[in-house]
Amino acid sequence: MDLEPNIIDMTIIIDKYINHLKINRLSNATIKNYKVTLYQFINFVLENRGTQYVEEDNIKTIVDNFLEELDNDKYNYKTRSINAKRNTLTGLFKFANEEELIHISVTHKLKSLKIDATKEKPILTKDEITKLLIFLEKEVSEESRKEYEVLEEKYINTYYKIRNRFIFNLFLYTGLRISETAKVMWDDINLESKLLTVTGKGNKTRWIPLNSKLMFEYFKYKTATERLEKNVKRENIKINKLIYSSVYLFPSLYRTNMDMPISTRRITIIIKDLLERSGINTKRNDNKKITPHSLRHTFATYLLDSGVPVRIVSDILGHSRTSTTFDNYIQIINKNRMFDEIEKLQF
Repeated sequence: MDLEPNIIDMTIIIDKYINHLKINRLSNATIKNYKVTLYQFINFVLENRGTQYVEEDNIKTIVDNFLEELDNDKYNYKTRSINAKRNTLTGLFKFANEEELIHISVTHKLKSLKIDATKEKPILTKDEITKLLIFLEKEVSEESRKEYEVLEEKYINTYYKIRNRFIFNLFLYTGLRISETAKVMWDDINLESKLLTVTGKGNKTRWIPLNSKLMFEYFKYKTATERLEKNVKRENIKINKLIYSSVYLFPSLYRTNMDMPISTRRITIIIKDLLERSGINTKRNDNKKITPHSLRHTFATYLLDSGVPVRIVSDILGHSRTSTTFDNYIQIINKNRMFDEIEKLQF
């Protein structure tokens, strides 16, 4: 019987792992997500054990208790989120094992929670899409006709409406993740090849074909920013120059001396506000409300429903495995087609 089990300092292992992630050049967004889970885990250890020191042979039990606590909190954590946190901890202890910081393997013992593949993801109906597009056009039109005592306010408010219209269209016609949408640059759009270059998860690059309707919306947005620049210069109006000089399609306007992309939080607020004011989300139950990620599901669902092969949809979405695309969307596609096929029954 070993009376002196190996004692490990979880804070040291976590710090070494975070440094390892940085050395391997993972994206800042990925490292940030890893940190959230790692710090959440160490806080759990401290709260439940009163110290960061853990017996090596108790690691699996501690991790299981951590994941079980998350699983019991159905309001804040969904199965996919918990599995993502499990994967982060799997990476942590695999690293610790390879670096001989611990001397037992626990990663193979951490089981993923089963995801209910039959649960439908909320998406916009075609009628809702039409309603939103009309609503956005109306907002731009009304804003441009408003009278303002201060001309700067008119220009900035009109820009916001035009920008928000294009953000929605970009989601709708590309299926981008919210983090990808925020970081799109003007140079990422190649008008000759009609392709959008996207740097996604793990800094992987992919190319998305530009739908002709999105191209039209792009020209509207680009022309509006160019005209805005001419007007403010001609009339000597002081507004944030990043609106028309930023390298990003959607710059952050909180600073005037630093060119940064709009935050994902700001995009979430924009989309949430749009869906509320247009009446889309007010008519839905809480578990059916549309989010920015729902727009990605909407794009993928209608693409697959149009007969586009899963492999192509998977490439456009940036999924590393075709099975991910298949598992995520096949239930809703099959359901839609069942209704269409049953209508063909004649007696």
